[in-house]
Amino acid sequence: MGIETSPRMTLQQDFARDSEYYLADGNTVILVENVLFKVHRYILSRDGSAFEGMFSLDNIPKSDSAETLIMSSSEGTQPSYPHSQLHRSRLSPEGSSDKIPIHLFGDTAADFRSLLWALYALPAEVFAMPSTQAQITRLIGIARIAHKYAFRTTESWALSVLTMCVCQAPDTPSDHDIHGDVEVDSEAGKSIVSSTNILIQLTEVAVLCAHDELHEAVEPIWADLLFAGQTQDIVSAMGLADRYKSQLRPLLGLAYYLMMLKGKEEWTKAALGDDKDDSDKMKKPRLTRDQRIRLLSGYYNLSRACESLPSNTPKLTHHPSCFTPAQQAQQAIGLGGAGTAAAHAHARCGESWDTLWAGLVMGTAGSNAMSNNVAIKIQSVDLLRKMHMVNHVLESLVSVDGLAGADNAANAASTYGVLGYGGWYAMAGNMNKNCLRMALKASEEKVNDVLYGLADCFVE
Repeated sequence: MGIETSPRMTLQQDFARDSEYYLADGNTVILVENVLFKVHRYILSRDGSAFEGMFSLDNIPKSDSAETLIMSSSEGTQPSYPHSQLHRSRLSPEGSSDKIPIHLFGDTAADFRSLLWALYALPAEVFAMPSTQAQITRLIGIARIAHKYAFRTTESWALSVLTMCVCQAPDTPSDHDIHGDVEVDSEAGKSIVSSTNILIQLTEVAVLCAHDELHEAVEPIWADLLFAGQTQDIVSAMGLADRYKSQLRPLLGLAYYLMMLKGKEEWTKAALGDDKDDSDKMKKPRLTRDQRIRLLSGYYNLSRACESLPSNTPKLTHHPSCFTPAQQAQQAIGLGGAGTAAAHAHARCGESWDTLWAGLVMGTAGSNAMSNNVAIKIQSVDLLRKMHMVNHVLESLVSVDGLAGADNAANAASTYGVLGYGGWYAMAGNMNKNCLRMALKASEEKVNDVLYGLADCFVE
């Protein structure tokens, strides 16, 4: 990996020296943004980094200083060109002084300072778990810039620590947070994701470095945050997922889906923004025209998916016990009469499942689910909620054991707004009990398939 540097600078410019990493005994000056760093070449050359390759092209011993080279050259033949400043710049390697530093583009001084901290830090500092927001931000910067300049060991360490920090975070946002913030339990020594902005940075660095563990760690935090329902967080997730469509398809689908359910009035508000609070230094993301078009496209596609859901029964893999009675009957009495009827038992189980599924799905249409005794209207396009309700009733039917179990299943159907329970209980009774369990498993897998396929509904 190469390092992009500037053309050789020969004029002194007004750059500030870093207060921490402009070392008196350093032998390489590096300019990042408007800040000069003076550090040791051997530190930057470790770990097989891109700096090692760049320094090897100088053909100048690392122990030689720029001043020694200039003095030795002045004792020999005078140059054919008149400008002594140009003479000095050609003899002196980049990075030898403040006048001709190595200029790194595309980096921030804060990130480069974080990298130097990691390269110079004492073991006790490196192995201490972060406990503050600033330390989490520094680790993100380290991982990002270490990846760019191929400090593989440093990158791996930073990503591993970030993953541990995220995995220690609470599963759900705190009640007092209004923008998806999560509490920081500093007393327990746990570093916690504390803002949507940091969650975005964590996701970006996970994608940049292709770090599956960190990616998997942030996914449930995003899900909890989005289901909390704050419009601003959902819009932020949409923008992030749009930038990394191929890597963040589940996040893209869920964010667009939940924004779609908020309706056009909320889309308009999110597009116009709220400029009442001018004290907010961070510019709040707004819905773009393209995003609103994709929301409309998703609404149409999900409407069609919900209409076809009753006939789109999850594929049932029958349990072996569903075949055994028919096979035994055929062996006992031959292929005719009762044997043929027994052979149809398996087919009746599948037909019962088709009917049961269709009835449960249609029973959710326009129904009200109950949560803490509060009715929740289910939208016609709320595909995920419909399927979750169906699965809950299926779980109750699977657990039915006698009259008490039937009452519990009936209560579950009533609680979740699924009507016509009695007929479905009878239909479930026509199925092999083990096959009913397999049907529940197939239905749960269908929910996962829908969740990971939501992004397809919002493509243009």
